[in-house]
Amino acid sequence: MLSPASEEFVALCRTQLKLVVTTLGASSLAVYLSETLSDRPSWSPVVVYPDSPSPLALPSALALPAAPLTGSSALPPVELFSSLANQLLLPLMYQNWVLGVLVAQREQQPWLAAEREQLQQVAQTLAIACVLDQRQQWLSHSSTALDQQQQHFENVLHQLRNPVAAIRTFVKLLLKHLEPSHRGRSLAEGIAKETERLMALLNDYRQQRADLPALSAAAPLTLVGTPIDLRAALAPLIEAAQARAEMEGKTFAVEIPDTLPPLWLDTRVCQEVVSNLLDNAFKYTSTGSTIGLRLTVMAESVELRVWDNGCGIPAAVQPHLFTRGYRGVQSDSEVEGTGLGLAIAQELLRPYNLSLNVISPYPADSDHGTAFTLTLPVHATAVVGGSP
Repeated sequence: MLSPASEEFVALCRTQLKLVVTTLGASSLAVYLSETLSDRPSWSPVVVYPDSPSPLALPSALALPAAPLTGSSALPPVELFSSLANQLLLPLMYQNWVLGVLVAQREQQPWLAAEREQLQQVAQTLAIACVLDQRQQWLSHSSTALDQQQQHFENVLHQLRNPVAAIRTFVKLLLKHLEPSHRGRSLAEGIAKETERLMALLNDYRQQRADLPALSAAAPLTLVGTPIDLRAALAPLIEAAQARAEMEGKTFAVEIPDTLPPLWLDTRVCQEVVSNLLDNAFKYTSTGSTIGLRLTVMAESVELRVWDNGCGIPAAVQPHLFTRGYRGVQSDSEVEGTGLGLAIAQELLRPYNLSLNVISPYPADSDHGTAFTLTLPVHATAVVGGSP
């Protein structure tokens, strides 16, 4: 079903019909558009000359040819059949589809071959304009649908803030009633930290949406960050991983040097990347497995590695791991996932000219296990020390 003609297309039709009247002396003109793309279309008048409550009607004998219509400058003008004298019916053609009909009639003189050619060119112009008009309307409709989806998504995120804020309040109240020595206090503190991280992500998205109109492809991306204490940034993730390992019957191993140099990175970016890596390691390993987090200080960088001794990742799958939505062999498994975690992590690191690397099997002399590594350049010569 073709959409109604836009005001711009109608204006173009009026201009073209006025040109035909002026140059060729037509007495009656009309442009019809097909309401359906089929072998038996129904026709709807778009522009009629002269203006009249009863537009120039198409003859009842109008029929489409049996073979597909084609038009070329090397061929005579294509016409539909009309039984009326001095009336031409010229199809508005696009890729063998009849989008409409240009009807031209003259009271006395028959149409000469050269005049037919000119009318055919007008018909071709209107056909191209009709296609562009339909495409513009389709794009506008698609854009509206995307906007509606975006609004729905933003509504969901906005509504999500309320329960997150409520959880944050409940946890704060709970912490007030838990003594420092209570065995559940560390878990409550972990929930509080994760709730704050979730609220920060929601705030980040809202701020990014607010800043979106000001972004320019020509403007360089400004890195946001400060020299961070990597140990402090990873502390809440380590606590959460230790609790998860205990709950799932797995082992979580941590290897962090006593002294670490500061690194130029946004704290939340660091936490989001490592959180995604740890989550994957836990999801794709079975009970009894070991997941590890290791930091290695080198000459001018720190290597961060998250590893596990699970089943490993096939070599054929590894080039696609950072593709959004790709889950590979895990798509048929019972493990829940969206295939977005690694892609998001890689995208967060790209502005810093950093990237994740996968090693599987890990260690190299085994037939299983996986490790993801991230090499972080040192920001300064000063070091941050402390007990693990």
